[in-house]
Amino acid sequence: MNCKLGKEIDWSDLSEAVPAFMASIVMALVYNISYGIAAGFIFYCLIKLITGKAKTVHPVLWVVTAGFILDFVFMALM
Repeated sequence: MNCKLGKEIDWSDLSEAVPAFMASIVMALVYNISYGIAAGFIFYCLIKLITGKAKTVHPVLWVVTAGFILDFVFMALM
């Protein structure tokens, strides 16, 4: 079996590598694909915001990321 899981990721660009890494780690730790995807979205938007490249993120991704954050907040409060 030939596993190419991490070969497609541009590891030299941290704004792309960190979200991909966090998504895979969260998926593995919590056994939930949707939480891993949420972590990847959140970290992607957060890193783009911190690096000043927030305008390169599509508005739909901002909305979905806000929805994921709200979902996590509501789950924590329940």
